[in-house]
Amino acid sequence: MQLDSYLEIFTTMYGWAFANIFGEIITGTGLVVIPFMLIVFNAWREAKEQGAENVGVLGVIDRIGTQLITALFVFSVCFATLPVTSLHSINLSYQPRATVADPTPVLATRDSGTGSTFDTAMVDAIDGSMSGAGGSLSNVPAWWFTVMSISSGANTALRAGINNSESEIRAIEELARIATIEDPALLHSVQRFYSECFKPAQSKYINTQRSDISASGQAIIATTNTTYGPTDTGWMGSQLFRTEPGFYADMRAANPVPGFPVNFARDGDYYNPSAGVPPPYEGYMNPDWGRPTCKEWWEDSAGVREAMIAQSSNWQALYTRATMLFSTTDRAKDEVAQVAEHLANPAFVDTTRAMGFDASLPQIVGGAMSTIGVFLTQLFSYVTINPLLNGLLMMQAIILMGIYMFLPLITFLSGYNLKVMLYGAVGIFTVKFWAILWSFTVWMDAHLVNAMYPGGSFKLTDFIRSAGNDYKLTLMAMLMMTMFIGLPLLWTGMMGWIGISMGHGITSALKGPDDVATKSSNASTGRRR
Repeated sequence: MQLDSYLEIFTTMYGWAFANIFGEIITGTGLVVIPFMLIVFNAWREAKEQGAENVGVLGVIDRIGTQLITALFVFSVCFATLPVTSLHSINLSYQPRATVADPTPVLATRDSGTGSTFDTAMVDAIDGSMSGAGGSLSNVPAWWFTVMSISSGANTALRAGINNSESEIRAIEELARIATIEDPALLHSVQRFYSECFKPAQSKYINTQRSDISASGQAIIATTNTTYGPTDTGWMGSQLFRTEPGFYADMRAANPVPGFPVNFARDGDYYNPSAGVPPPYEGYMNPDWGRPTCKEWWEDSAGVREAMIAQSSNWQALYTRATMLFSTTDRAKDEVAQVAEHLANPAFVDTTRAMGFDASLPQIVGGAMSTIGVFLTQLFSYVTINPLLNGLLMMQAIILMGIYMFLPLITFLSGYNLKVMLYGAVGIFTVKFWAILWSFTVWMDAHLVNAMYPGGSFKLTDFIRSAGNDYKLTLMAMLMMTMFIGLPLLWTGMMGWIGISMGHGITSALKGPDDVATKSSNASTGRRR
């Protein structure tokens, strides 16, 4: 039986273990016969109320027989457990969804281990050591076992019918969000480049007249340039700084940079023994490394950008995915480098507090409203497929555990009512089908993202910033949350309406034999008169 999450394997075992404990309490104390006694008493009481002392015995017997047979049927298939339908007679399994981090996930099974931390933390769900109660804790009544099997089979078949078409953009977003920079040397290099190259270049750009920039440079920062545009000069790998004369190509690192050998043609401030000039002083030695130009420091194989890309397998996977979306490898490298720069240089300064600003009441109220707006924007911008989906699947597993564990109590307290048999089946099928709706949401999200961002018309940093400035991302997050939550709510409401309608139908059908019995008894009474 294939389930929908790692946790569901264990919560299914827990749910039915508690269900068996409740069942043992009910049967062991003799409470199990109370519903049958109430059926006999209620049938006799209703017959007396309807026909007073003249009710025929045959009608009462027919009514009791019908209700007892129905109750016995419900008890036998919905309450009494059978070893043949034990959960240990099958192997519960879960097929994880392919992700960027794990493109070929291995089938997780209860018997061979799921490979998750649940194996150790919830081992008592498998071996039954969670309780000292006698008997097997994994037995499942035939009806509920059938409902679970049909629901799981339908989910597996429907999931197989939906092509796994997760968007490459979502895959890159996932990698970008989990990416971290843990190498202190790389962080130091990024900070050095930022201070020794980018800030001087940015300062020079601010003080440069637009007319002094070349035509090609003006084309780079033009508002019509969808690849770079006016924001190009806002990050270390600016295309303008790399290509415009007087910027990176003519600027050098302030100090030697490891990985760049001394080049006397470039490092004119170093002592060149072959120049025939005596050293500045006796015993003078050149530094071990040269001072590259900022363009070399950024673009060279030993430069900062390559170090950002090659720092770990996650970053290499992110770059590989980026090359599939962007038109050139240089653009892909720049996009990955922007993510690394964002992670290496987080900064936030509250200028109002730093200057001792004393806010008035209207300003406080306005600030509170603004904070709420920022919170909602950040909430939507932080929403991603995998964390949200995993959380919802865990919630589903907990809900199913609750349904399973209370089924014996509900069946008993309902007096072995046939409608409970139907409602329970509808409830299990409805909750388990949520997983299919979430799979459909992932499929639909992939198509919507590809439609909104055709041809790599986005920046990777848009997906990881705390507050999304891109209205498309906010819109996509809202749509995704609506589908993840709204579709299950809609489905549950529809199934609830169907279940209630079917319950009314069963009630009407069961009243038929009782009405016939009542009419027969009244007719026999009339003949005796």
